[in-house]
Amino acid sequence: MIVRRYPIDAWDDSRLSYIGPKERLIFFDIETTGLKAGRAEVYLIGALCHEKGRWELIQWFSEELSDEERLLSGFCELVAAKKRELGKPPILVSYNGDGFDLPFLSGCLRAYGHFDVLKTALSFDIYKHIRWLRGILGLSDMKLKTVEGFLSIGREDKYSGGELISVYQDYRSLKTSGGDGAEGAEELLRILLLHNAEDISYLPRVAEVLSYEALFSGGFELSSADIVELSGSKVLDLRLRLELPLPKEFIYEEGPYAVSASGAEGELLNITAELYSGELKYFFADYKNYYYLPLEDRAIHKSVGEFVEKSSRQRAKRENCYQCMSGIFLPEPENVFAPVYHRSYGEKSGYALFSEELLSDKEELLRYAKSIMEHIKANLSAKR
Repeated sequence: MIVRRYPIDAWDDSRLSYIGPKERLIFFDIETTGLKAGRAEVYLIGALCHEKGRWELIQWFSEELSDEERLLSGFCELVAAKKRELGKPPILVSYNGDGFDLPFLSGCLRAYGHFDVLKTALSFDIYKHIRWLRGILGLSDMKLKTVEGFLSIGREDKYSGGELISVYQDYRSLKTSGGDGAEGAEELLRILLLHNAEDISYLPRVAEVLSYEALFSGGFELSSADIVELSGSKVLDLRLRLELPLPKEFIYEEGPYAVSASGAEGELLNITAELYSGELKYFFADYKNYYYLPLEDRAIHKSVGEFVEKSSRQRAKRENCYQCMSGIFLPEPENVFAPVYHRSYGEKSGYALFSEELLSDKEELLRYAKSIMEHIKANLSAKR
Protein backbone atom coordinates (compact mmCIF):
# COMPACT_ATOMS: atom_id res chain seq x y z
CA MET A 1 0.00 0.00 0.00
CA ILE A 2 1.18 3.52 -0.81
CA VAL A 3 0.36 6.39 1.57
CA ARG A 4 1.07 9.95 0.48
CA ARG A 5 0.54 13.24 2.26
CA TYR A 6 0.47 16.68 0.64
CA PRO A 7 0.08 20.12 2.21
CA ILE A 8 -2.63 22.10 0.39
CA ASP A 9 -2.14 25.80 -0.25
CA ALA A 10 -4.35 28.03 1.87
CA TRP A 11 -7.54 29.45 0.43
CA ASP A 12 -10.46 31.40 1.88
CA ASP A 13 -12.10 28.68 3.95
CA SER A 14 -14.48 31.01 5.81
CA ARG A 15 -17.46 29.86 3.72
CA LEU A 16 -17.00 26.32 5.01
CA SER A 17 -18.61 27.45 8.27
CA TYR A 18 -21.94 26.73 6.55
CA ILE A 19 -21.00 23.03 6.83
CA GLY A 20 -19.29 23.16 10.21
CA PRO A 21 -16.05 24.10 12.01
CA LYS A 22 -13.14 23.36 9.68
CA GLU A 23 -11.41 21.24 12.36
CA ARG A 24 -14.30 18.75 12.12
CA LEU A 25 -14.38 18.49 8.33
CA ILE A 26 -12.96 15.57 6.38
CA PHE A 27 -13.40 15.98 2.64
CA PHE A 28 -13.08 12.57 1.01
CA ASP A 29 -13.48 10.64 -2.23
CA ILE A 30 -12.87 7.04 -3.30
CA GLU A 31 -11.90 5.29 -6.53
CA THR A 32 -13.18 1.77 -7.20
CA THR A 33 -13.05 -0.93 -9.86
CA GLY A 34 -16.84 -1.09 -10.07
CA LEU A 35 -20.09 0.16 -8.59
CA LYS A 36 -20.90 -2.46 -5.97
CA ALA A 37 -18.88 -3.56 -2.96
CA GLY A 38 -18.29 -7.31 -3.00
CA ARG A 39 -18.09 -7.35 -6.78
CA ALA A 40 -15.52 -4.58 -6.98
CA GLU A 41 -12.74 -3.21 -4.78
CA VAL A 42 -11.80 0.22 -3.56
CA TYR A 43 -8.24 0.94 -4.64
CA LEU A 44 -7.83 4.57 -3.59
CA ILE A 45 -9.17 6.75 -0.80
CA GLY A 46 -8.28 10.40 -0.48
CA ALA A 47 -9.04 12.70 2.44
CA LEU A 48 -8.51 16.39 3.06
CA CYS A 49 -8.56 17.62 6.64
CA HIS A 50 -7.35 20.51 8.75
CA GLU A 51 -4.43 19.47 10.95
CA LYS A 52 -2.09 21.65 13.04
CA GLY A 53 -3.26 24.87 11.45
CA ARG A 54 -3.07 23.76 7.81
CA TRP A 55 -4.96 21.67 5.27
CA GLU A 56 -3.43 18.32 4.38
CA LEU A 57 -4.37 15.80 1.68
CA ILE A 58 -3.83 12.12 2.50
CA GLN A 59 -4.12 9.31 -0.09
CA TRP A 60 -4.18 5.58 0.56
CA PHE A 61 -3.49 3.61 -2.63
CA SER A 62 -3.83 -0.14 -3.07
CA GLU A 63 -1.01 -1.61 -5.14
CA GLU A 64 -2.59 -5.06 -5.07
CA LEU A 65 -5.81 -6.69 -3.90
CA SER A 66 -4.35 -7.69 -0.53
CA ASP A 67 -3.86 -3.97 0.29
CA GLU A 68 -7.58 -3.16 0.34
CA GLU A 69 -8.14 -4.01 4.02
CA ARG A 70 -5.15 -1.90 5.11
CA LEU A 71 -6.36 0.96 2.93
CA LEU A 72 -9.78 0.88 4.62
CA SER A 73 -8.18 0.71 8.06
CA GLY A 74 -6.01 3.75 7.31
CA PHE A 75 -9.01 5.91 6.44
CA CYS A 76 -11.12 4.62 9.33
CA GLU A 77 -8.31 5.36 11.77
CA LEU A 78 -8.24 8.97 10.55
CA VAL A 79 -11.96 9.27 11.27
CA ALA A 80 -11.62 7.62 14.69
CA ALA A 81 -8.63 9.81 15.59
CA LYS A 82 -10.57 12.95 14.69
CA LYS A 83 -13.40 11.89 16.95
CA ARG A 84 -11.02 11.17 19.84
CA GLU A 85 -9.23 14.48 19.35
CA LEU A 86 -12.35 16.64 19.16
CA GLY A 87 -14.68 14.71 21.42
CA LYS A 88 -17.30 15.16 18.71
CA PRO A 89 -18.13 13.22 15.55
CA PRO A 90 -16.20 14.49 12.53
CA ILE A 91 -18.13 15.57 9.43
CA LEU A 92 -17.44 13.54 6.28
CA VAL A 93 -17.86 15.95 3.36
CA SER A 94 -18.35 14.45 -0.10
CA TYR A 95 -19.96 14.89 -3.48
CA ASN A 96 -22.62 12.17 -3.79
CA GLY A 97 -21.01 10.31 -0.91
CA ASP A 98 -24.39 9.33 0.54
CA GLY A 99 -25.33 7.79 -2.79
CA PHE A 100 -22.10 5.92 -3.51
CA ASP A 101 -18.91 6.37 -1.45
CA LEU A 102 -20.24 5.70 2.05
CA PRO A 103 -22.45 2.70 1.12
CA PHE A 104 -19.52 1.20 -0.84
CA LEU A 105 -17.08 1.63 2.05
CA SER A 106 -19.62 0.23 4.53
CA GLY A 107 -20.05 -2.82 2.30
CA CYS A 108 -16.29 -3.35 2.19
CA LEU A 109 -15.97 -3.02 5.96
CA ARG A 110 -18.75 -5.58 6.50
CA ALA A 111 -17.02 -7.98 4.12
CA TYR A 112 -13.87 -7.85 6.26
CA GLY A 113 -15.86 -8.09 9.49
CA HIS A 114 -14.78 -4.65 10.67
CA PHE A 115 -16.77 -2.25 12.82
CA ASP A 116 -18.10 0.54 10.60
CA VAL A 117 -16.56 3.56 12.31
CA LEU A 118 -17.85 5.75 9.47
CA LYS A 119 -21.36 5.47 10.93
CA THR A 120 -20.13 7.26 14.05
CA ALA A 121 -19.36 10.33 11.93
CA LEU A 122 -21.77 12.82 10.40
CA SER A 123 -22.17 13.07 6.63
CA PHE A 124 -22.53 16.22 4.56
CA ASP A 125 -23.18 15.40 0.91
CA ILE A 126 -22.67 18.61 -1.08
CA TYR A 127 -24.50 17.14 -4.08
CA LYS A 128 -27.68 16.55 -2.07
CA HIS A 129 -27.66 20.15 -0.92
CA ILE A 130 -27.14 21.77 -4.31
CA ARG A 131 -28.72 19.43 -6.90
CA TRP A 132 -31.96 21.46 -6.93
CA LEU A 133 -29.97 24.53 -8.06
CA ARG A 134 -29.55 23.32 -11.66
CA GLY A 135 -32.31 25.63 -12.91
CA ILE A 136 -30.99 28.63 -10.98
CA LEU A 137 -27.42 28.13 -12.20
CA GLY A 138 -28.44 27.24 -15.77
CA LEU A 139 -26.45 23.98 -15.84
CA SER A 140 -27.11 20.92 -18.02
CA ASP A 141 -26.54 18.60 -15.05
CA MET A 142 -25.04 18.70 -11.56
CA LYS A 143 -22.08 16.37 -12.11
CA LEU A 144 -18.96 17.37 -10.22
CA LYS A 145 -17.02 18.44 -13.31
CA THR A 146 -20.01 20.48 -14.55
CA VAL A 147 -20.16 22.40 -11.28
CA GLU A 148 -16.40 22.87 -11.38
CA GLY A 149 -16.75 24.33 -14.87
CA PHE A 150 -19.41 26.74 -13.61
CA LEU A 151 -16.91 27.90 -10.98
CA SER A 152 -14.13 28.15 -13.61
CA ILE A 153 -12.06 25.50 -11.86
CA GLY A 154 -9.45 24.25 -14.32
CA ARG A 155 -8.36 20.64 -13.96
CA GLU A 156 -5.14 19.03 -15.11
CA ASP A 157 -6.83 15.61 -14.92
CA LYS A 158 -8.92 14.72 -17.98
CA TYR A 159 -10.23 11.28 -16.94
CA SER A 160 -13.53 10.15 -15.46
CA GLY A 161 -13.69 7.65 -12.61
CA GLY A 162 -15.00 4.99 -14.99
CA GLU A 163 -12.16 5.53 -17.44
CA LEU A 164 -9.62 5.10 -14.65
CA ILE A 165 -10.67 1.51 -13.97
CA SER A 166 -8.73 0.31 -17.03
CA VAL A 167 -5.84 2.65 -16.10
CA TYR A 168 -5.66 0.96 -12.68
CA GLN A 169 -5.79 -2.48 -14.24
CA ASP A 170 -2.93 -1.52 -16.58
CA TYR A 171 -1.00 -0.17 -13.58
CA ARG A 172 -1.31 -3.51 -11.77
CA SER A 173 -0.20 -5.42 -14.84
CA LEU A 174 2.87 -3.22 -15.38
CA LYS A 175 3.69 -3.25 -11.67
CA THR A 176 3.86 -7.01 -11.55
CA SER A 177 5.71 -7.37 -14.86
CA GLY A 178 8.83 -5.59 -13.54
CA GLY A 179 11.67 -4.42 -15.76
CA ASP A 180 10.67 -1.83 -18.35
CA GLY A 181 7.11 -1.72 -16.98
CA ALA A 182 8.17 0.15 -13.84
CA GLU A 183 8.43 3.53 -15.56
CA GLY A 184 5.06 3.10 -17.25
CA ALA A 185 3.49 2.03 -13.96
CA GLU A 186 4.81 5.17 -12.26
CA GLU A 187 3.13 7.39 -14.88
CA LEU A 188 -0.17 5.55 -14.48
CA LEU A 189 0.13 5.95 -10.70
CA ARG A 190 0.57 9.69 -11.20
CA ILE A 191 -2.62 9.81 -13.31
CA LEU A 192 -4.62 7.83 -10.74
CA LEU A 193 -3.47 9.93 -7.79
CA LEU A 194 -3.95 13.20 -9.67
CA HIS A 195 -7.62 12.48 -10.47
CA ASN A 196 -8.41 11.67 -6.86
CA ALA A 197 -6.36 14.60 -5.53
CA GLU A 198 -8.17 17.09 -7.75
CA ASP A 199 -11.57 15.63 -6.88
CA ILE A 200 -10.88 16.27 -3.21
CA SER A 201 -8.78 19.42 -3.20
CA TYR A 202 -11.39 21.24 -5.31
CA LEU A 203 -14.31 20.13 -3.12
CA PRO A 204 -13.94 23.15 -0.75
CA ARG A 205 -14.19 25.38 -3.83
CA VAL A 206 -17.25 23.46 -5.01
CA ALA A 207 -18.72 24.00 -1.55
CA GLU A 208 -18.92 27.71 -2.40
CA VAL A 209 -22.11 26.84 -4.30
CA LEU A 210 -23.68 26.22 -0.89
CA SER A 211 -23.93 30.00 -0.57
CA TYR A 212 -26.91 29.78 -2.96
CA GLU A 213 -28.62 27.30 -0.66
CA ALA A 214 -27.88 29.58 2.30
CA LEU A 215 -29.45 32.44 0.36
CA PHE A 216 -32.65 30.50 -0.40
CA SER A 217 -32.80 29.37 3.22
CA GLY A 218 -32.98 32.94 4.47
CA GLY A 219 -29.32 33.98 4.59
CA PHE A 220 -29.93 37.71 4.22
CA GLU A 221 -30.97 40.85 6.08
CA LEU A 222 -33.35 43.55 4.88
CA SER A 223 -31.77 46.83 3.74
CA SER A 224 -34.69 48.73 2.23
CA ALA A 225 -38.21 48.41 0.84
CA ASP A 226 -40.14 50.58 -1.58
CA ILE A 227 -42.93 50.60 -4.15
CA VAL A 228 -41.65 51.21 -7.68
CA GLU A 229 -43.11 51.02 -11.16
CA LEU A 230 -41.69 48.47 -13.60
CA SER A 231 -43.06 47.93 -17.11
CA GLY A 232 -46.26 49.74 -16.20
CA SER A 233 -46.90 47.71 -13.04
CA LYS A 234 -46.40 48.58 -9.40
CA VAL A 235 -44.08 46.22 -7.53
CA LEU A 236 -42.82 45.82 -4.02
CA ASP A 237 -39.06 46.21 -4.30
CA LEU A 238 -37.02 44.58 -1.51
CA ARG A 239 -33.27 45.00 -1.22
CA LEU A 240 -31.47 42.64 1.13
CA ARG A 241 -27.85 42.16 2.14
CA LEU A 242 -26.35 38.69 1.70
CA GLU A 243 -24.76 36.82 4.60
CA LEU A 244 -22.51 34.85 2.23
CA PRO A 245 -21.09 36.18 -1.06
CA LEU A 246 -22.11 34.28 -4.19
CA PRO A 247 -19.64 32.84 -6.72
CA LYS A 248 -21.70 34.27 -9.60
CA GLU A 249 -24.75 36.44 -10.07
CA PHE A 250 -28.11 35.01 -11.06
CA ILE A 251 -31.59 36.13 -12.14
CA TYR A 252 -34.72 34.03 -11.67
CA GLU A 253 -38.40 34.78 -12.29
CA GLU A 254 -41.44 32.81 -11.22
CA GLY A 255 -44.98 34.13 -11.47
CA PRO A 256 -45.23 37.58 -9.89
CA TYR A 257 -41.78 37.24 -8.28
CA ALA A 258 -38.34 38.13 -9.62
CA VAL A 259 -35.10 37.46 -7.77
CA SER A 260 -31.62 38.63 -8.68
CA ALA A 261 -28.32 38.76 -6.84
CA SER A 262 -24.79 39.87 -7.55
CA GLY A 263 -21.75 37.69 -7.03
CA ALA A 264 -19.81 40.46 -5.32
CA GLU A 265 -19.33 40.36 -1.58
CA GLY A 266 -21.59 42.75 0.25
CA GLU A 267 -23.88 43.30 -2.72
CA LEU A 268 -27.63 43.14 -2.42
CA LEU A 269 -30.20 40.52 -3.14
CA ASN A 270 -33.16 42.07 -4.96
CA ILE A 271 -36.65 40.59 -4.68
CA THR A 272 -39.63 42.13 -6.45
CA ALA A 273 -43.27 41.13 -6.16
CA GLU A 274 -45.84 42.50 -8.62
CA LEU A 275 -48.84 44.04 -6.87
CA TYR A 276 -52.39 43.27 -8.00
CA SER A 277 -54.90 46.09 -8.30
CA GLY A 278 -58.58 45.21 -8.52
CA GLU A 279 -61.13 42.99 -6.82
CA LEU A 280 -60.39 39.71 -5.03
CA LYS A 281 -62.40 37.31 -2.92
CA TYR A 282 -62.12 36.08 0.63
CA PHE A 283 -63.51 32.53 0.91
CA PHE A 284 -65.09 31.37 4.16
CA ALA A 285 -64.05 27.86 5.16
CA ASP A 286 -67.31 26.92 6.95
CA TYR A 287 -69.48 27.41 3.86
CA LYS A 288 -72.34 25.30 5.32
CA ASN A 289 -73.05 28.12 7.76
CA TYR A 290 -73.52 30.68 4.98
CA TYR A 291 -76.02 31.76 2.36
CA TYR A 292 -75.02 33.08 -1.03
CA LEU A 293 -76.82 36.18 -2.32
CA PRO A 294 -76.73 36.03 -6.17
CA LEU A 295 -77.92 39.59 -6.69
CA GLU A 296 -75.19 40.97 -4.43
CA ASP A 297 -72.55 38.36 -5.34
CA ARG A 298 -71.53 37.72 -1.76
CA ALA A 299 -72.05 35.31 1.10
CA ILE A 300 -73.51 36.16 4.49
CA HIS A 301 -73.73 34.13 7.68
CA LYS A 302 -76.98 32.24 8.24
CA SER A 303 -77.61 34.16 11.45
CA VAL A 304 -78.04 37.24 9.27
CA GLY A 305 -79.28 35.51 6.12
CA GLU A 306 -82.42 34.24 7.87
CA PHE A 307 -83.80 37.75 7.51
CA VAL A 308 -83.32 37.77 3.71
CA GLU A 309 -86.12 36.66 1.39
CA LYS A 310 -85.75 32.98 0.48
CA SER A 311 -85.99 33.84 -3.19
CA SER A 312 -82.93 36.06 -2.86
CA ARG A 313 -80.69 33.58 -1.11
CA GLN A 314 -79.36 30.06 -1.62
CA ARG A 315 -77.23 27.68 0.33
CA ALA A 316 -73.62 28.61 -0.15
CA LYS A 317 -71.15 26.28 -1.84
CA ARG A 318 -67.39 26.23 -1.48
CA GLU A 319 -67.05 28.11 -4.77
CA ASN A 320 -69.38 31.02 -3.91
CA CYS A 321 -68.92 31.39 -0.18
CA TYR A 322 -66.95 34.63 -0.33
CA GLN A 323 -66.86 38.35 0.28
CA CYS A 324 -65.35 40.65 -2.34
CA MET A 325 -62.71 43.24 -1.60
CA SER A 326 -61.30 45.95 -3.85
CA GLY A 327 -57.85 47.44 -3.40
CA ILE A 328 -54.15 46.82 -3.97
CA PHE A 329 -52.94 43.35 -3.04
CA LEU A 330 -49.59 41.74 -2.36
CA PRO A 331 -49.05 38.22 -3.77
CA GLU A 332 -47.89 35.71 -1.21
CA PRO A 333 -46.66 32.16 -1.88
CA GLU A 334 -47.59 31.07 1.63
CA ASN A 335 -50.13 32.51 4.03
CA VAL A 336 -47.77 35.09 5.53
CA PHE A 337 -50.38 37.78 6.13
CA ALA A 338 -54.05 37.37 6.96
CA PRO A 339 -56.71 37.48 5.68
CA VAL A 340 -55.81 35.74 2.41
CA TYR A 341 -57.68 36.67 -0.79
CA HIS A 342 -57.96 34.76 -4.08
CA ARG A 343 -59.15 35.44 -7.61
CA SER A 344 -61.09 32.17 -7.72
CA TYR A 345 -61.82 29.17 -5.53
CA GLY A 346 -59.05 26.59 -5.39
CA GLU A 347 -56.32 28.95 -6.53
CA LYS A 348 -53.12 27.95 -4.72
CA SER A 349 -51.46 31.34 -4.57
CA GLY A 350 -53.09 33.99 -2.44
CA TYR A 351 -52.95 37.72 -1.87
CA ALA A 352 -52.91 40.00 1.14
CA LEU A 353 -54.38 43.48 1.22
CA PHE A 354 -51.42 45.82 0.88
CA SER A 355 -50.86 48.83 3.11
CA GLU A 356 -47.93 51.23 2.87
CA GLU A 357 -47.48 50.79 6.61
CA LEU A 358 -45.90 47.45 5.75
CA LEU A 359 -42.89 49.27 4.24
CA SER A 360 -41.76 50.32 7.71
CA ASP A 361 -42.17 46.87 9.28
CA LYS A 362 -38.76 45.25 8.64
CA GLU A 363 -39.54 42.10 10.59
CA GLU A 364 -42.67 41.32 8.57
CA LEU A 365 -40.98 42.19 5.26
CA LEU A 366 -38.09 39.89 6.08
CA ARG A 367 -40.55 37.12 6.87
CA TYR A 368 -42.26 37.78 3.53
CA ALA A 369 -38.94 37.71 1.63
CA LYS A 370 -37.98 34.39 3.24
CA SER A 371 -41.34 32.88 2.27
CA ILE A 372 -40.72 33.78 -1.40
CA MET A 373 -37.25 32.21 -1.41
CA GLU A 374 -38.48 29.07 0.35
CA HIS A 375 -41.35 28.81 -2.14
CA ILE A 376 -38.99 29.01 -5.14
CA LYS A 377 -36.64 26.46 -3.57
CA ALA A 378 -39.51 24.03 -2.93
CA ASN A 379 -40.73 24.32 -6.53
CA LEU A 380 -37.26 23.81 -7.98
CA SER A 381 -36.64 20.83 -5.69
CA ALA A 382 -39.89 19.24 -6.88
CA LYS A 383 -38.90 19.71 -10.55
CA ARG A 384 -35.41 18.22 -10.40
